[in-house]
Amino acid sequence: MLFVLNINFFFFIFFVMFFILSLYFYLYNLSLMFYYNFFFLNSCNFSFVFLLDWLSLMFLSIVFLISGCVFLYSLGYMLGDLNIIRFYFLVFLFIVSMFFLIITPDLVCLILGWDGLGLVSYCLVIYYQSDSSLSSGYLTLFINRLGDLFLIFSMCWCLNYGCWNYFYMFSLTELNFYLMFFLILACLTKSAQFPFSSWLPAAMAAPTPVSSLVHSSTLVTAGVYLIIRFNSFLTYNFIYILINLSLLTILLSGLGALYENDLSKIIAFSTMGQLSFMIFSVLMGSSYLGFIHLLIHAVFKSLLFLCSGVFISGFFGFQDIRYMGNLGSQSPLISSSFLISLFSLCGVPFYSGFFSKDFIIELIILSELNFFYLMIFFFSVYLTLIYSFRLFYYLFINHGVLPMFNFSDNFYMKTSCFILLLISLIFGSSVFWLFDLCYVNIFDNFFKFMILFFFIYFFVFTNLFFGLNTNLLSFFSYFFGSMWFLPFFSSTFFVSSFFSFGSYMFIIIDSSWTEYLICSSILNLMKNLNLYFNLFMMNSLKVYLISFFLFVMIILMI
Repeated sequence: MLFVLNINFFFFIFFVMFFILSLYFYLYNLSLMFYYNFFFLNSCNFSFVFLLDWLSLMFLSIVFLISGCVFLYSLGYMLGDLNIIRFYFLVFLFIVSMFFLIITPDLVCLILGWDGLGLVSYCLVIYYQSDSSLSSGYLTLFINRLGDLFLIFSMCWCLNYGCWNYFYMFSLTELNFYLMFFLILACLTKSAQFPFSSWLPAAMAAPTPVSSLVHSSTLVTAGVYLIIRFNSFLTYNFIYILINLSLLTILLSGLGALYENDLSKIIAFSTMGQLSFMIFSVLMGSSYLGFIHLLIHAVFKSLLFLCSGVFISGFFGFQDIRYMGNLGSQSPLISSSFLISLFSLCGVPFYSGFFSKDFIIELIILSELNFFYLMIFFFSVYLTLIYSFRLFYYLFINHGVLPMFNFSDNFYMKTSCFILLLISLIFGSSVFWLFDLCYVNIFDNFFKFMILFFFIYFFVFTNLFFGLNTNLLSFFSYFFGSMWFLPFFSSTFFVSSFFSFGSYMFIIIDSSWTEYLICSSILNLMKNLNLYFNLFMMNSLKVYLISFFLFVMIILMI
């Protein structure tokens, strides 16, 4: 325990140090690069590069802050676990992989962190060693390995440039189409965008501190971070495709969270929607605003996960929100922290999420966007408000079905939540004060009331929708609650298809004509020859006569 407390202390020191360094680098517009060349072969430069600029330093500071809170939180949450050393070792490897991902602009070195995140996340998802955890881990590993394969393809195309450093690529006017295509596919798989979204709710089988670290600032944000780095190379065709995919993901996450009853999966769906929100802002031409929203979202979303972990441990692992209720009187501090992070998620004015989310919404209103896309975007924002209110109702207003449990909040769990609470309260406004991003949008009365008009319109639309036929409503609830059947097509469909294909091949090849012509015929021939030679060795007159006539016939033929 003392060792973990020392690690927490160093993590918080690193958070303060990297945060101050990022401000210094931003103020003086500095970038620091450490370059080590291994060898030069056939016009290809194999090197190891470290890049320190204000984006990477600020991102690292948030990662160290959340990692320190997660380590401190795990002292109480994982108390009594027999494999606690393994857990801390895996989480530490996760942080090291994220460190390599952030500060290495070279794709060959970046694959160390990229692949390490996927491998360690699989080990953490199957940490509890059950059948459901194993299936979730396989799904997570399969889709993340698919993203690693796409990144390796993009690295292969970089051989045409003789260098894998994307800072060198900034001097080029455009990149190869296939390079950007595979790179975008890798980012979509890592950030759980449509159609690779099924692994994110399945990864909730991991312990809650891991979910806080994975779904706030590390694994799922890696794809968004890479898109921000390569945003200047996105052509019109890629932007058009990514806009459609991000809008589909926002819609999928909002409808999935609306019909989901698992507390941790609802928060995972909200993470998926916020990632699409960041990508959408980058595609609209404001990459820095998307990055700022990534940082703010990382803080309050990790607080949301840690508070939900306290609730889940209080109900002894039970996660169905329909049976919870009246949590405010049982745990006031954790309930207040949960509500503040939930208000930040909704974008309630003057909470942390409001400062970046409101700017992104105003930016999208002022952009030249299709009205149909604008309607889908506002409907998705409205769904965020609806499922947040549903979560608030079931956890704090509903009386609940289960009997009251004694919420004995652990000191370490409360301390980590309180640290994140203080930072999430001031972080949103502080970032816009410290970084002179100069985002000012001036609206007239029409635009000011347009958001309210959209919300009223969608409220009437949803009430009319829920008044439809019950059979149709039950079908929609099943369809939206199952993520548009994406988990089936990502896991069960492929597994059953491959197993069925194997059984068909067994029937056609092993149990059919090849079995008869090859295996059965050879066995029968060997059996008859064995019987013949046995009779020959036993001086059978019949065999001698047959052999004599065969010999005479051969002589006559010759």
